[in-house]
Amino acid sequence: MAPHRGGSVMIKLDGVTKIYGHDTLAVDDVSFDVAKGDFVFLVGPSGSGKSTLLRLMSREEVATEGDVWVAGRNVCEMPPSRVPFLRRSLGNIFQDYKLLLNKTVFENVAFALEVIGKPRHVIREQVPFVLELVGLADKSERFPNQLSGGEQQRVSIARAFVNRPLIMLADEPTGNLDPATSEGIMALLQAINETGTTVVMATHDHRVVNAMRRRVIQLDRGLVVRDQERGVYE
Repeated sequence: MAPHRGGSVMIKLDGVTKIYGHDTLAVDDVSFDVAKGDFVFLVGPSGSGKSTLLRLMSREEVATEGDVWVAGRNVCEMPPSRVPFLRRSLGNIFQDYKLLLNKTVFENVAFALEVIGKPRHVIREQVPFVLELVGLADKSERFPNQLSGGEQQRVSIARAFVNRPLIMLADEPTGNLDPATSEGIMALLQAINETGTTVVMATHDHRVVNAMRRRVIQLDRGLVVRDQERGVYE
C-alpha cells in the first residue's frame, strides 16, 4: 500500500470483496485509503474491477465482504433512505456522458441542483459560474446533440461539480475522446482537484496516467497488484 501522507481520510476500503451472482469475483480483498484532496487513478484491463470499486464507493453496489467508508460514513451499513444524502457529496462522470438529450446545457447542469432542492436564485448564480469554469459559457442554450464529444464531457463534468462535491468519481471519462480532447478534460479535472475535491478516476488510458504522474492503484482480476505514488501505467 502506498504511504499515507497525512490529512483526513476521504475514502477507506477495508478488506472489500464483491461477488456477483454465485461465483463471479469482481473485487478480491481490497484495502486502501484515499486522503482528502488526493487524485488517484484506478488502472487495469477491462474486467479488473475498476468500475466495480467506483460503484461500491457511490453505493450503487454493496460489498459482499468488508467495509467501504466514504466521507466518514460506512456506506455498507447505510440504510437505503440515506443513500441520496451520500450522493450529494459525490460527483459522477461517465464515459458516455449520460446527459439529458431534451435539455439544454444550462438545464442539464441546473438539474443536478434542482433534484436536491436548491432554490432558483442559487441555480441562476451557480450554473453560469461552473459553465464558465468548463469553458462552455457561450453554449449554455445548446442541446447535447449540437456539441462535440469533448464538449458533452465538459457538460458532464460541470453537472458533477456544480454542487461542489467532496469527491469526484470518474469512470473512463476520456474513453470516447481523441488525445487532444482528453488533455483538455484532464486539465479540467486537475483544476477541480486543486480546489480541494478528491478525484478517483478509473481508466485504461496510459497517456493520461503517465502525463499526470499521480497515485496509481493497479488492479488485476479484482486484486490490487500495485499502489504507487507518482506512478505510471506500464
